[in-house]
Amino acid sequence: MGINAVQLPPALIKAFACSMGKRAKTDQIDAELIARFMAFRPEAGRTLPDAKLQILRALTVRRAQMVEARKRLSAQISARRKQGVSAELEEMDSSLKAFLESQISELEHRIEGVIAEAAELSAKAELLRSILGIGPVSVAMLLAEMPELGRMTATEAAAVTGLAPMAHDSGVMRVKRNPRSPTTITPSPFRD
Repeated sequence: MGINAVQLPPALIKAFACSMGKRAKTDQIDAELIARFMAFRPEAGRTLPDAKLQILRALTVRRAQMVEARKRLSAQISARRKQGVSAELEEMDSSLKAFLESQISELEHRIEGVIAEAAELSAKAELLRSILGIGPVSVAMLLAEMPELGRMTATEAAAVTGLAPMAHDSGVMRVKRNPRSPTTITPSPFRD
């Protein structure tokens, strides 16, 4: 019998402590507050990633870094060509770009392997691939960064990713929430 561990945002526990009237902070008080919080909200927090998920995250982060390096290199090559200095560095640029391409390709192959090896990741990947417009890169990123997919509602998923419109009203200020247009602040018609 193992112990299920979850990650909790420290701000959540701090807010809970404030709601309980606890201002002191010791290890014993923290442990008691976390235990009470989890009894009150057992669904809160993120489960700790297993070894396969940790590897997937590391590989997707590294791939994103390599893609960004390739993008910067392409911009530098383009700028040098405009300045007419590209001939002297053309061979170095070509070999560096080829190296980055091979690294990205190898990382993508390794990412596919990690997903294929884990039954749960493989099943989720298959489901995600069935969605029109979701490609292999998006699948890998979603699996790596949102392991809760499949255990949360669409509203919760939108909130976790920052895509859900959030209320930010205070006093007479009312924020118009329309996901298709930029947020605008309008004064409330209900003033004292």
